[in-house]
Amino acid sequence: MLRRPLWPRRTRTRSLPAILVLLWCAGASAQESWDAIYLAGAKIGFVHTWVEKVQNRGRDYLRVRIDIEMHVKRRDDQSDMRLMYGTIETHEGQVLRLDTRTQTGGQDLRAHGDVIGGRMKLTLEGGGQPQTQTIPWGPEVRGPYAPEQSMARKPMKEKEKRTLKMYVPELNKVCTVELQARTVEPVLLGDGASHNLLRVDQTTAVDGQPRPEYDARVWVDEAGQVLKSEQDVMGGVVMYRTTKEAATSPAGPVQFNLVLDTVVKVERRIPNPEQTRSVKYRITLNGSEPARVIPTDARQSIQAEGSPSSAILEVKRMGPLDGPPGADEVDPQYLGSNPLVTSDDAVVRGRARTVTRGVEDPWEKATRINQWVFQNIRGKNFKVAFAPANDVIRNLNGDCTEHAVLAAAMCRAVGVPARVVIGLIYVNEKDLEGFGYHMWNEVYVNKRWVAIDPSWNQTEVDAVHIKLADTSLHGVSPFEAFLPLVRVMGKLSIDPIELR
Repeated sequence: MLRRPLWPRRTRTRSLPAILVLLWCAGASAQESWDAIYLAGAKIGFVHTWVEKVQNRGRDYLRVRIDIEMHVKRRDDQSDMRLMYGTIETHEGQVLRLDTRTQTGGQDLRAHGDVIGGRMKLTLEGGGQPQTQTIPWGPEVRGPYAPEQSMARKPMKEKEKRTLKMYVPELNKVCTVELQARTVEPVLLGDGASHNLLRVDQTTAVDGQPRPEYDARVWVDEAGQVLKSEQDVMGGVVMYRTTKEAATSPAGPVQFNLVLDTVVKVERRIPNPEQTRSVKYRITLNGSEPARVIPTDARQSIQAEGSPSSAILEVKRMGPLDGPPGADEVDPQYLGSNPLVTSDDAVVRGRARTVTRGVEDPWEKATRINQWVFQNIRGKNFKVAFAPANDVIRNLNGDCTEHAVLAAAMCRAVGVPARVVIGLIYVNEKDLEGFGYHMWNEVYVNKRWVAIDPSWNQTEVDAVHIKLADTSLHGVSPFEAFLPLVRVMGKLSIDPIELR
């Protein structure tokens, strides 16, 4: 039987927040600007930025509004994604208020807050489960468009270096951005003409640790306006300053497909993948060390091999009694409700209790929920963005992301700690073969985190599931755990060298 690609096609769109930091850098100083977005050479959308003056209690401020639209193919479906970002700030660029809205499924996720007393109190609203978090916020902190804002106000010179403090929404942290001006060089823009522009390299660190998924190269004119931007993620993201007509025009004949264009090809076919109990892989990650991206846990271990970019990864099938036990209890976030894992929703709670009626054992509860989700999510569409569990339980539509979020919510509703796992799964269909991006679950039973996959009704997950990250989806930046996808997409090679 062929394994259908149930990996998170919407998860990959949630990998885009790292790209959006670059996109948000467009045109903060202009009254209005338009930028076209290209992914792996295909036009996928645009950024519209505008700035207007506002008054409050007799004082002048600026309102910055950025709208981002992206349209990509997911196998045979088209997915439309929208993000709206806004700030109220002083003329010097000091952020006083921010408000972001991201469309997720049938509703929006909204994060908003005000700076009071040197702190930003952020609230995430969605799914009827608001959450708040407070972070330090000094007057030097700028919004996600800080690099262009700085260069437009004071254009950089060749060889100049500049350090900024910038807020990154999906991390909910203030990061340090280094801008290093290089030299003026000829650059092809979207109009096909060559222009002499200053190249500026942007590197980002959070808490002193490099975050390469936010690094970028930008080319600016003499006025400091960014006319072209590049990021080495997801096969290459390029953005050009252009007209409204060019930015909003439909995509051309070349379209980026988040399924077909992101599968990690393998030279050696894996027969009967759902029966694999142990697999050793040679992992190669261009530009990085695999052990820095791929975690080690009870199911998988990784060891460096020769080149810094190469390692041997071993993945094993593990059951609820395998491996050494851990702590008696886990962090409360794995039992709590949040805007995506809406375990407090009345319908979610009611269905979970019905499915597990008469059962006391946590593992048996998890296996019943796993089977119920597998059997009852029938509508396999890929048009809607990441839906929260309260939407999924009512519509029973979606791919692996919806399976995993609903399973996590139902498990938590009956007292079983649960989280979602982001990674890759081997697929072998007639039009594609290799590792596609996928999402499944882990539940905490018998003092162990045990993998289950409601997309496949697996309670002993096979060895062709490779984990990149896990998350409770708790907090005001729930999509941070998806950033490893951005780091590996288009750069990862997987070679199965030993199968059992």
